[in-house]
Amino acid sequence: MKRITIILFASILSLVACKKDPKEPKTLDVPANIVFDGDFSKTLGSYSSYATATPTTKGTGTVSIAITYTGDVKTLSFTTPTGNVTNNLGTVTVSGGSYTFSKLVKDLRGATDAPLPTSGTSGSVILTVTATLGNGTVVKRFYTITING
Repeated sequence: MKRITIILFASILSLVACKKDPKEPKTLDVPANIVFDGDFSKTLGSYSSYATATPTTKGTGTVSIAITYTGDVKTLSFTTPTGNVTNNLGTVTVSGGSYTFSKLVKDLRGATDAPLPTSGTSGSVILTVTATLGNGTVVKRFYTITING
């Protein structure tokens, strides 16, 4: 019995004497914050379908949205899902914390989408902004674009 106690005591002492591995610091990736036009609460905007006050060609108005972001954002992708179709508006590699999204109104919509609004009416499109972070995770923001005819 004495011998078992000594062996048990010796094994416990050897375990206690072992050097512990240092804990790896836990790093949590900060999710990206995406801000439209410098306003955290802004999720919508109105744009004209026409480029000038005197309508000429419908759809030639420009949607221009300043996007700022924080976090380890590598790319921004833009889509407008309408009906069962997702219109892919492109992906850009970003750095520096800001990017300006700029498209013609007519380019926001797919070939099978409803026609652009006529004079005096309006319609809307949801712009989905997908940020891919450095670790591969994805953060999305949605922006409602109201198009005035």
